[in-house]
Amino acid sequence: MRAMKIGLCGFGIAALCGIVAFGQGEAVHKPGPTDKIMVITSAEVDASAQQLAATKKATNQFVHEDKYNFEVRRLVGRQPILMHVRKSDFMVIREGEGTYQYGGELIDPKPGGGGDEGDKHADSVRGAMTRVLKPGDVIFVPAGLPHGFIEIKDHITFVMTRYDTK
Repeated sequence: MRAMKIGLCGFGIAALCGIVAFGQGEAVHKPGPTDKIMVITSAEVDASAQQLAATKKATNQFVHEDKYNFEVRRLVGRQPILMHVRKSDFMVIREGEGTYQYGGELIDPKPGGGGDEGDKHADSVRGAMTRVLKPGDVIFVPAGLPHGFIEIKDHITFVMTRYDTK
């Protein structure tokens, strides 16, 4: 009987740790597999997006390495404009709609916005272009290009890979 209680407690702790890890939005080192492929089903992406909506978090990272990461993001409202020095973004829009601003020159840039030294963010951009992104759209943003959602209808969810290209 005691062994069963210990086993159930251990299972409960493991499940709780899994739930906490699943909901994390911070950059925690989560290595990608090196000996097999990684498949994340459409249902798992949907579940991740539902978890983000329920917890009001923006990011669930499936993989986070020094040179790349793979994640699901669910954003609400205007976002800061980011500029990554070394990393490029590849995104597939899953649900929602948002106006995406890209290019131009950051106005009053501040440090940060991606985790690498030299990355910047700002509230606005001079000379940028805009495009409305919807489900099914795929976008690639090269390193060094300011970018971000300046308007989001309700929310937008996308799968993103960010990786070193410089």
